[in-house]
Amino acid sequence: MLEDNEIELWSPSRYFDTVKQAIDLVSEAAVMHAVELLWQNYLGGRRVAFCGNGGSASTASHLPADLQKNILLHGDRPWECLSLCDSMPLMTAWSNDTAYDNAFAGQARVWMRPGDLLIAISGSGNSPNVLAAVETAQKNGAETIGISGFDGGRLAKVVDHSIVVPVHNMQIVEDVHMMIGHSLYLGLKDRLQDGKD
Repeated sequence: MLEDNEIELWSPSRYFDTVKQAIDLVSEAAVMHAVELLWQNYLGGRRVAFCGNGGSASTASHLPADLQKNILLHGDRPWECLSLCDSMPLMTAWSNDTAYDNAFAGQARVWMRPGDLLIAISGSGNSPNVLAAVETAQKNGAETIGISGFDGGRLAKVVDHSIVVPVHNMQIVEDVHMMIGHSLYLGLKDRLQDGKD
């Protein structure tokens, strides 16, 4: 675990060095397992959804763009990838008419089916609306992957599969989360290319 008091961020080089240290703390086995889960999801014609708050919402919107478009272009078959963060009318309707904790859970109840996959992203691992989405997805029979930081929070304990960036700095956690997402995509792309060789 890389503690905040060990992170000196006053220069770009120290920040970049700390990001490098954080990357080394991420379990490669956990990332490879997530690639396999996504690959099986793709092969099975199932759906993958993402959710997160703040910076994690940006990551949760970015990654479906990579997966849906690029995997279709490389694999020549569609894959249902979506972000539960992308419809402000739905998010605000669920939040206003029920509770903010349901911003994603309401959508997960509609979209997640048995065998689908929810990737829940939370820097702290303790976002109530992300945790509620995980619970709902699991009730619907979907598998869940949590991508978190710090000590993993509650998210690491409730998901089926967990990837943790064990660093006590939100900016570094969010940077590494995006790198994990791109690593997942590139792992899937390699599998598609292997199948064409």
